[in-house]
Amino acid sequence: SRMVFGLSTKSRLYFHDMLLTDSASSLFLSISHEFLCYATSGSRCSLRFLPLKEINSFDPLMGMDQNHLLDGYEPRSVERGARIVAILPRQPMAVLQMPRGNLEGVYPRALVLRFVMLQISKGQYGDAFTMMRKHKVDLNLLVDFDPWHFYETGISSFFRQVSDIDHLNLFLSGLQDWDITLSRFPVPAWLRRENLESKPRSTFDFSTKVNEICRKARSTMA
Repeated sequence: SRMVFGLSTKSRLYFHDMLLTDSASSLFLSISHEFLCYATSGSRCSLRFLPLKEINSFDPLMGMDQNHLLDGYEPRSVERGARIVAILPRQPMAVLQMPRGNLEGVYPRALVLRFVMLQISKGQYGDAFTMMRKHKVDLNLLVDFDPWHFYETGISSFFRQVSDIDHLNLFLSGLQDWDITLSRFPVPAWLRRENLESKPRSTFDFSTKVNEICRKARSTMA
């Protein structure tokens, strides 16, 4: 279905004829990242990222203050008066114009996490590892995103793509016996639907994750 967004001269952001916010300074529709990205104005400025697949569930009767969807996925605070210039299509980077006129490139958490999770789902562990290490995303996410797939086939791909022994030591030493997607990095429902898990994660025993992954790693490197 066709989706139409518009920003009025009075800083009101609309989806079709529904008001999303009355304090948007700029917007950018990122098809590659599947986000409607906009910067809010006022005393507490922020970048917000609304998943395109979730916007259709927006309930205009709830009002803007009560609808949690309008908080966006992992919003990021920015300097007052900042405006979105562009979202890079192949990198999780946003280019902002600051009030002084200078341009700055930032890596919002929303774009980084979606990029990382998408790379993991495609089996591109090398790219995901590099991005996670650069932006300090817990490496347990490599396993916990789809634990059965990583344990059965993903770990061999990971060792082929990440060959630096120091990087492998960093990954193995950081493993913990719990599911990181339950707290720090929950996988959004709209992204989980895109990437169906190989087996139900409830059947994976996270209490023995470290031992099982290390045992599998030793057999893979043998």
